[in-house]
Amino acid sequence: MNQNPKDTLQLKDKAIKSAESVAAIRAFGVYDVEAKNPDHLSNNFLGIKFRIRLWSFKYFSKLIKRKLENLYPGLYWYFQVRTKHIDSLLVKAIDVGIEQLVILGAGYDTRPYRFQEKLADVSIFEVDFPGTQNFKINKLKKLYGSLPEHVVYVPIDFNTQSIETELTIKGYDPTKKTFFIWEGVSYYLPEKSVNRVLKFVKNNMSPDSSIVFDYVLRSFIDGDYSSYGSKILSESWEKAGEPGLFGIEDTAINHFLNKRGLKIISDIGPKELECSYATGQNGKQYGRVWGCMRISQASVCNKK
Repeated sequence: MNQNPKDTLQLKDKAIKSAESVAAIRAFGVYDVEAKNPDHLSNNFLGIKFRIRLWSFKYFSKLIKRKLENLYPGLYWYFQVRTKHIDSLLVKAIDVGIEQLVILGAGYDTRPYRFQEKLADVSIFEVDFPGTQNFKINKLKKLYGSLPEHVVYVPIDFNTQSIETELTIKGYDPTKKTFFIWEGVSYYLPEKSVNRVLKFVKNNMSPDSSIVFDYVLRSFIDGDYSSYGSKILSESWEKAGEPGLFGIEDTAINHFLNKRGLKIISDIGPKELECSYATGQNGKQYGRVWGCMRISQASVCNKK
């Protein structure tokens, strides 16, 4: 999340609160027969407040989902489908033989643990804000008895430290086939920070590596709230002190990536996400996602 340097210094030992909220929505989805969120470990990162809400959800899921949708249209289902879509891309990457997995802004991402068997021969790096990462590490120690040995934790202050430097110190190898996950971050950053991350990825991954990230449309950042849930999403971000700062021009993802030395593999929006992950076998659509969000996967352009 975007923090100015002063805030970062003040909060360096504290977990970013929104990480818990996102984990809670995923945990709700685990107990939802429609959503079927696969993140069965997400509940381990919840405090007492969200644990009580999770207990309530088990018994009153329809009522709570309806209330969430009325208050924050698009939120519940976006977090469900985003998890499932990125999971599917990760599985495909594992199947074609990735050697490294890098999770940028990892938060309470549980993929290194949910896919532990499939990732047995993969070097895993979780890159995150120190306070959030420390909280997660303590939770993992309680969950497993000791810190899992198959994951390398890379604490970083994105305002003052270099991703490339910190990853290299921890053993990252840019020549290996790597899958990057950058989930729920880009829209909180100024464009120069987004460019810096993508430049790092482009310069430090092999030609058969890729990155998946979600983003909002530039029209939303510029005040077009005509898409589903957009107005309330913008208001909630402002209220939380995390306003949206970055978006990509509508239909311009190819141009955006090419300018940064990357090429598109896939780019899907609300309709495709809803059809793939929020629709039953009988064709019934269970819910809608934020209309301003898209998820893209990209690889580096041909490198000589």
